[in-house]
Amino acid sequence: MHSRRHFLALSLFSIAGMHSNAFASAGSARIVAIDWSAAESLLALGVVPAAVSDTGYFRQRMPLPLPDDVRDVGPFWEINRELLADIAPDLILINSSSLIMTPDIAKIARVEIVPEKAVSGDRYDLTIDILRHAGGAAGLEPSRMDVVAAQGLERISTLRARLPVSTRRICVLLPDQTGRGVVIYGKGSLPGAVLQRLGLENAWEGPVNAAGIFQAGFDALFDIGEAIFVLIDIPALRHQTTKALETSALWQSLPSVRQGRTRWIEQFYPFGGCVSALHLAEAITAALEGAGR
Repeated sequence: MHSRRHFLALSLFSIAGMHSNAFASAGSARIVAIDWSAAESLLALGVVPAAVSDTGYFRQRMPLPLPDDVRDVGPFWEINRELLADIAPDLILINSSSLIMTPDIAKIARVEIVPEKAVSGDRYDLTIDILRHAGGAAGLEPSRMDVVAAQGLERISTLRARLPVSTRRICVLLPDQTGRGVVIYGKGSLPGAVLQRLGLENAWEGPVNAAGIFQAGFDALFDIGEAIFVLIDIPALRHQTTKALETSALWQSLPSVRQGRTRWIEQFYPFGGCVSALHLAEAITAALEGAGR
């Protein structure tokens, strides 16, 4: 997992032309990125935030490395306001839900809410909007964001060309560790948008919530037909999840499972930015090429 993260980091910093100063700051602005999609966008652009919410978990979940000197302001739902005031940022990038939980953050520094809906397009387009918003907030020239966005799409185009022609219908699932059901990523989700750009069809055409996600029992997967199940691996739960699936008669009776059309990919952040999207595209491609576990 870490090697792929490092590969992605080097790839993205190479894209932005930052080999020697990948973590160079833009100007003297001190930015706190409570929103993770904004934080990873800044890092992809070579800007190191002064602080990020829940740095320990960020380092576990996100595909880009976080420098050791980035401070932790606590979880996004309970920001450490005293520490935030001590950091004295010039700008705080936050999502609307976090701001609702701690509205007095706006008294500490200027606050900008990260986009939560694409100006036009799907969830992948939103990642580009976030990239542009974060870069603009950091005072970067738009051309810098243009380069990262364009090269990211170029990389996805390269991945698309690598995929077998016969591989087309995919269902991205997060299995329940109890073996009772799955979380399905459908239209409107980041996996759904990534699948589309890889030239793949999202096999789930059923209901989804506002985030493009649906939680269901295994029985909901019987009508999908010919599809490959791409299963998300949560390392801490992998043993328990695998055991639960192996002992579930319903899961084992699903056509895709019986016929061996399942692949595992490493976990990703489903509400991430353009780096998370590229990380997911890399993982899905590797899995479908037979490199997945």
